[in-house]
Amino acid sequence: MNSGKMTAYPPLDKDSKLKMPALGIDIGGTKIIAAVVDSEAILSEPVKVHTPLGPDNILDTIFALTNKFTEEYALAGIGIATAGIVNTETGTIIGATGNLPGWTGTEVKNIVENKTGLPVHVENDANAAAYAESRIKEYKNKDCIVVLTLGTGVGGGILINGSLLRGQYYGAGHCGHIKLSMDKKRLCPCGLFDCFEAYASGTGLLVTAYEMLTDSVAGQTPLSVLAQSKTLTNEALIDAFTRADAVATKIMNTWQSHLAVGISSLAHVFNPYCFILGGGLTQFVDLDRLTKQTQDITLPGIAKHIKIVKSEFGNNAGFIGAAQLVLDKLAKTK
Repeated sequence: MNSGKMTAYPPLDKDSKLKMPALGIDIGGTKIIAAVVDSEAILSEPVKVHTPLGPDNILDTIFALTNKFTEEYALAGIGIATAGIVNTETGTIIGATGNLPGWTGTEVKNIVENKTGLPVHVENDANAAAYAESRIKEYKNKDCIVVLTLGTGVGGGILINGSLLRGQYYGAGHCGHIKLSMDKKRLCPCGLFDCFEAYASGTGLLVTAYEMLTDSVAGQTPLSVLAQSKTLTNEALIDAFTRADAVATKIMNTWQSHLAVGISSLAHVFNPYCFILGGGLTQFVDLDRLTKQTQDITLPGIAKHIKIVKSEFGNNAGFIGAAQLVLDKLAKTK
């Protein structure tokens, strides 16, 4: 278990480390993506692999990726972004949803540092994405920015005056688990019912599609190409949507209305300068439509200031932010 041999490097002085890049690794429910990053740019081609099942296999993947990149780059450290609640002081996963079964309790920082000999910082994935966005000039020195990542789940990162809001017990910013209903209609991967994630994530989108296609059959309305397949996937749904399939369009619009409800709730709590949307599903969001949907269900004094934009870094935000966090941490300890 975890027996891959790591490349050894001699100790480096701090000044040398500050001139070196870091490896950023973003661990999601379905994929892991990694690249080498410095304070200015992504230096390597990102590598994407499927997220394996179980903590040991995830750790083995981290080591394999580290080995791959250390063949070409001398690294100052490793930044790891991961779904779940992370104790950022110890680098231990203190809470994870069903998207990463068995991950809770894993001492990621200690294990990876002991194996690689490199400094490691572990951060919640949405927090890491938010930290990447915080370096964009427009967002610096703003009182509040909320970042939402729309993928297998729904992640949230909150920046207050440029600093991450982690909470007293590291659980702040889990926007995907605010409640959209009290009726116990949908089970979330976290084990609770009717979370924002259960509706606005890729998983939630698929549930919405099944529900609406079932209604279409019952009502004998014109069926879409989606009904011709026994196995419905988000890829098939999105493909139908991009080809202007009427039922797929209705499904996507309903999914976006669920997204608006969650954003409205967050707007009432945080009243941020803007919401930044990242993650794989963001490319299918109609920002103008979403903004109007959100404003229509938000108090007027707050609604008029709602601003929703797409991430500058897209799916790369997680590993960029993770790498930058470990680089900034090294700089502070100089």
